[in-house]
Amino acid sequence: MVENQERVQAMGRLVNAPKGSLGESPDKSDMNEIQSQLKTALAAQIEKHTVSVTPTKEGIVVSLREMGFFDSGSTSLRPEAEPTLDEFVKVIGSRRVRVRIEGHTDNVPFHNSRFASNWELSTARATEIIKLLITKYGVAPLRLSASGYAEYYPVASNATPEGRAMNRRIDLVILNSQSDIAPPLPAKPLPGAPGSTP
Repeated sequence: MVENQERVQAMGRLVNAPKGSLGESPDKSDMNEIQSQLKTALAAQIEKHTVSVTPTKEGIVVSLREMGFFDSGSTSLRPEAEPTLDEFVKVIGSRRVRVRIEGHTDNVPFHNSRFASNWELSTARATEIIKLLITKYGVAPLRLSASGYAEYYPVASNATPEGRAMNRRIDLVILNSQSDIAPPLPAKPLPGAPGSTP
């Protein structure tokens, strides 16, 4: 399932994940264990600041920074980035968890011969990760969803180069039992985000 922010706003909250044989989503103790294992497995990448592992209300967000995973404007994962996915799948592969893959960009207008906007780029990067998880790692498709959010869910201000670099990312969201497919809408825009005041 691929959606973008416009559809989220138009449709409201999406229904829970498709029915299947996943069983119950992980509880808090399971999520704590998953988080601990991810931090250990990805310690080298976390130290280099190309990856972060953060607990949220929805679950655990493993954030992959563009600088470590993609060339600018590209959806092809750098070969040196694949070991990070290897470690991620080693932790979550045998667990019955749902994972939402989110593509995010900064607010600089983007256009090239392949992608007309940040919407297309963010969604294409998310689906590229989905394809890898299915074809290379054998993750069941019903466990996965992909979303492209362009610049509309920044984690830092787009007013600085450092902030924009943080916003260009792929988030692997391991969902807990309280999560819907779509993330909650931001409470208010960050400085430099669309709709914010200068």
